[in-house]
Amino acid sequence: MKKVFSHIKRLFRKFWFFLFFAFAISPIIGLGVLIIATVLSMTLFSDPIDAKDPADYFTEEELRKIQSDEDVDDEEYLTLLAKYQSYECPVKVDQITTWTSSEVTKDSFICNYEINDRWHRYGEIDMDVVKSNIIAQIDKKGINVQRIIATNRNMIYRYWNRQSETFEDVVLSIDELRS
Repeated sequence: MKKVFSHIKRLFRKFWFFLFFAFAISPIIGLGVLIIATVLSMTLFSDPIDAKDPADYFTEEELRKIQSDEDVDDEEYLTLLAKYQSYECPVKVDQITTWTSSEVTKDSFICNYEINDRWHRYGEIDMDVVKSNIIAQIDKKGINVQRIIATNRNMIYRYWNRQSETFEDVVLSIDELRS
């Protein structure tokens, strides 16, 4: 039943004008249009993504620490940051890349990305070019990068190709993050 209501909600968000017009003509016509549109939506489209509630994933204390300038230990901050970034995922980065999660290991902060099937069609991607683009765009004076440096960790951008079931890492060493 929740699935039906999520599709109806999506229909009202996207096609409110047409549904309003159908209900203005007649409530029976409007209801008929809504039923037909809901059935079509459920057969043609996947489930709409509902907004996640942060309270389901974080305690009040964790949310306060990640969203404030409170003095938090760097290790704890990075763990909370990875958890928060993973909560926000998946995030579509570009046409072929989706950010899927973040994680903290003993010696690295890892951002996981998934490359869709188009990567296979375009051929291999030059990871040196990807690395130079990342270095050019990263805010090295940002609080997150500074905390990664303070904990003596590398930053890894891991690209997973589902088609070939392989991954490639772009590793930014501590020295590269500092420079």
